[in-house]
Parts: sequence; structure tokens; C-alpha cells
Amino acid sequence: MERKESNIDLAKLIAHGKVETKSDGEIVNVWTTNSITSVAFNLIGDSYKRHSIRLPDKYHIPFRLDMTIMIDFPALILLVGDGHIAFATPDNHKIEDIAKPTGKPNQDHCLFDNKLPFGEFVDISVIMNFNEMQILVGGEERFYSYKLPYVKVANLNELNLKGFGIGLTVSKQSTLCIKSISVTEYDDKVPVNHDVSKQTPPKKEIAESLKPTFESIIMDLPLEYKNELQKMDEFLKTLKLMKFKRTIDKRGGKITYVSSDFGFSYAIHIFEDRLSHCFSWYLVSSGKPETWHRKADYMEEVLSVIAKTDIQFAKRIFYALNDCVGCYGSPCLAKTLYEFNGEKRITCHGRVMLRMCHEDFQVAREFFHHLNALLDRKSAEGSLQTEKILLLKS
Repeated sequence: MERKESNIDLAKLIAHGKVETKSDGEIVNVWTTNSITSVAFNLIGDSYKRHSIRLPDKYHIPFRLDMTIMIDFPALILLVGDGHIAFATPDNHKIEDIAKPTGKPNQDHCLFDNKLPFGEFVDISVIMNFNEMQILVGGEERFYSYKLPYVKVANLNELNLKGFGIGLTVSKQSTLCIKSISVTEYDDKVPVNHDVSKQTPPKKEIAESLKPTFESIIMDLPLEYKNELQKMDEFLKTLKLMKFKRTIDKRGGKITYVSSDFGFSYAIHIFEDRLSHCFSWYLVSSGKPETWHRKADYMEEVLSVIAKTDIQFAKRIFYALNDCVGCYGSPCLAKTLYEFNGEKRITCHGRVMLRMCHEDFQVAREFFHHLNALLDRKSAEGSLQTEKILLLKS
């Protein structure tokens, strides 16, 4: 069985968009300064591909991609042809077809266990034959299917003659470390070891008969996360003016704190030991689009106040805003423009995305402290904003 193996020279990886790389001669570190908004993963188009690194050549089915990589925060997106495979995402276990993308969930309804360890190198392999696809993580089969659309696409041979590009991208909060990448093309078929009796493990879910509570959700989390969430819960209770109300998703995957008087929310997304958290002035989207609004939006004002004593902290918040990637085109009511320190940023929902570490939990608490102080002062002055901020002007 003849085959052509290409061990990729990491120095020849091609950066697209707002991607930075740094090499020590053996390992290439990759990061992006622009968000890859998760909603874009569900759409057809290249909005989430703009900021990525690409392998220098195109490859032909059947092939096997092997890479040894490390990430320190969700998420990692492997780009293949017109599709992608999402790794280490708590809320989107997505495999988009390489030849016939639809923007819909996996067409064969197979669950993709896309969990990756953080802070340690792991081997990932993706095998694409004309009639089957397999994903291995650390030698363990995580996905197998013979029903993906590309196997039945009429012009697959034509597309295959041109070859499929391969690339990688990560979230703005993550660093990707690449130790090695290789692509092996076969004349006939890539050998696949698939155990038909093996079932993909289901998502970890709280039994429907048990109503999830704050305590039950954090019980099995790593101790550092558990301590941070308990500390945050107690802290938010002290912000009397904002009157945060805590709610728990019925599946136990999300903890949300809502200050309904000011239209402000803080959310923690949880899937097993993977977490993410964010805050924003949320959209009130009940009713027709012309009635969609925010109750308040003090982002620019809070940043200006913070900048008077700590400009670096204000810049840190501004940088963490979730960039708009144009996934819905124009108009999009979730687009939010902020200006700060002479710079403009168009954001998705105006969300500030934070890492799951002590420093970023502290960032959130410090921002909430400044926001609460601003609201206290405005309340005393009688200048709290009461008019709705309409998102669609008549």
C-alpha cells in the first residue's frame, strides 16, 4: 500500500489574519488577537477561519493527519476544507462537513467527545477515507462515522483533485503549542481500527429527576474552581444595589447571575471540568426586533473611570471583549460598538470573555466592584439611566 508522508516544517506554517506565532526551534506557539465567536461555528462561511494558521499545501483523501499539540484554554478548531472540527468546547461538539457544510449539527447525530486536557501535550489523529472518518485523541477513538455528507457528494473526486486545505485556530484567550504535524496520503485507504461494539460515551448530564443546585454543580469540580465559584457567589451577594439573582440551567451546565434592574448578567458555563465565564449588558429580545433593547450599558463609562487609576486594567477588559466576526452579516442586533482610549472595537453581544484562573476571577470581581460604585454614585446623583437603548432604530 503506497503512501506519501509529509512531516510539516513548522517554520512554514502560514499565518492568516490576526494570528501571532513564536518558535523556540522545536515548538511553535500560536495565539490570536481576535475572537472566534462560537456562534459562527454553526454557520456556513469563513468568518471563524479568518484568523488561523495554515499548512502550506493541500491534501487528498484518503489521508491521515497526526499532530501533537497543547492548549491551555478552550477552544481549538481544526479547519479541513470547507469544514471544521471543534475540540475542547463545552457547548459545541461540532464536526462540519469538509465538502458540504450546512451549518447544522452533525448530520449523523453522533456525539463527538471532544474533550482535551489543558496544559499538557496530546496526540490527535484524524483519518479521512472516501467512505469513513475517524478521530483519535491520545490513541482513543472519539468519533467514527460513515454517514458524513462528503462520502456521498457528487463532485467529491473533483474537489479531491484540487485538494483540501488544513489549518488551526484558537480562541483569543488560548495559546496553542504545536510540537509536530504530519499528513500521510494513501493511494487506496488509510488503515482504520474501529470497534463496532464500542459506543461513544454520552455527555455527563444531571439526571432529569434531580433538580440541579449550585452545590451539586460545583461538587465535582477541581478544588481551585470550586473555591473560586464559592468566593464569587458570596461576593455578588454583597453588591446590594445590583440585586443579582442566581439561576441554574435545568441541565446543570450554566450558572447565571442577573441584575435585571440594569440588564447586566454574569454567566459561568460548565461541562465536566471545562468552564468559561463572561459578563455583559444583555439583550432584551422578547417581542419584535424593533422592540429589542438594553436597559443600560455603562461599559465605556466604567472603563473611563477605571482608566483614571489603572489604565492597564481597563485595557485588559477592553481586550477581552468578544470580537464580532461578521457571522450574521449586516444588520445584526448583537453587534455592539465600544470606544475606549482612542480605539474602537465592534463586539459580539458586548461580552467580556474570561479565562478560568484565579487572576481572571479577580478581574471579574474588580470590574463588578467598579461598576457597583458607579451605579451607587449615579443613584445618589439621581442620574441612573432609565430609558431603553433600542437596538433597531426606527
